[in-house]
Amino acid sequence: MPFRHEPIVTLATFSTEFEASLARGALEAIGITAMVPGENFGTYARYTGALREIELKVFESDRERAVVELRRLQIRVVEPTDDPDD
Repeated sequence: MPFRHEPIVTLATFSTEFEASLARGALEAIGITAMVPGENFGTYARYTGALREIELKVFESDRERAVVELRRLQIRVVEPTDDPDD
């Protein structure tokens, strides 16, 4: 994947890594680069008692197309914030 110098935004959050991975796969199937930070953290999180929301992230320029696809799949999308650290 070539380097892209643009912001990455959170598109959706999930309660399980499995759900986030399915959504990532759906986006990648239509050519949208998607990321699930800490995706391979999985089993370790269960044993440490760590509870966290799993985020699905995309490049900002892909956001609109990704929103359309996730809504088509009936997956809830996170609305954008004005927070520059997102």
